[in-house]
Amino acid sequence: MKSFATKHAAILALTLGLAGCGGGGTAESPETLSGSVTMVTGRAYTVEEGDTIEKSSADTVVRITSDLQSGETTATLLSGGARLVRP
Repeated sequence: MKSFATKHAAILALTLGLAGCGGGGTAESPETLSGSVTMVTGRAYTVEEGDTIEKSSADTVVRITSDLQSGETTATLLSGGARLVRP
């Protein structure tokens, strides 16, 4: 199990690279465990430590949500375009 600080460091790293953030969503895992996935508007993707999000347009907004009970973090594309990149 990842430590509280490790989980929040990953959230901070994702948040710093995004145009916007907020809360909420239902998580679905990307089709691949490594590589990159083009994010679909309105779909929540489960993110793990080391994942990054690359914006593909200036109007991109992604919501990052963390559930403190389960430790799950999700990213939801709200507008624009982005890719979820896994190491």
